[in-house]
Amino acid sequence: MFTVSTACHDFGLRAGAILFRDVTVADAPRELRAAIDTEAQRIRDQFNSPAELRALPEMARHHEILRRVGVKPKDNPPSTQKLMEYAYKRGTLPSVNNLVDAYNYSSIRTTCSLGAHDLECIELPVALQVFRAGTTFRPLGGRQDSAVGEGEFGYVDARNRVLCRLDSLQADFSKVTPHTKHVLLIIVSTTAVARDELASVFAATEELVVRNCGGSAVAVEMPA
Repeated sequence: MFTVSTACHDFGLRAGAILFRDVTVADAPRELRAAIDTEAQRIRDQFNSPAELRALPEMARHHEILRRVGVKPKDNPPSTQKLMEYAYKRGTLPSVNNLVDAYNYSSIRTTCSLGAHDLECIELPVALQVFRAGTTFRPLGGRQDSAVGEGEFGYVDARNRVLCRLDSLQADFSKVTPHTKHVLLIIVSTTAVARDELASVFAATEELVVRNCGGSAVAVEMPA
């Protein structure tokens, strides 16, 4: 269902996935939006500036990995950093739908990066790997493909289509829509997060998605 290349594991990335079936994608319930706002306020209370957010050990480790593959964290920050900075500045997160809002909420609570892909638009297994020269990618909302830097990391499906670049930019073709019924939710962190903590993240995220979106988790691939 999901694999991580030796190179990405050696970088210090730790990733896994949960496969959900029969979810309902709709507006987020009020209770979820209220929980997001409460968590955003906690972030505002805990940190004095966005710079303090970026100095978190989990964020700093991710920055190290980005620099190792030739990417400037300032230009391509981790998705969790972008979400936490948004929450710090605005006291909330963007309202997308119940599924996206749920995993974004999990992300700012745990400092892990999460992203979901419509299972009917991709072919399993999905792999976290290092990109070769000549790889192209169409980001969410994009109208044309762009080149991916050789040596960067990201997710590809069994047909070698890029699902996500640098764990920050998701692909347009596999995005979650109101028609989505089955999803592969990817969760990634680094060696800055202990394995037992990651296990708790997976369990809590599974419960959160089912509670807000229905359906069930039928398969879980934990990080190695």
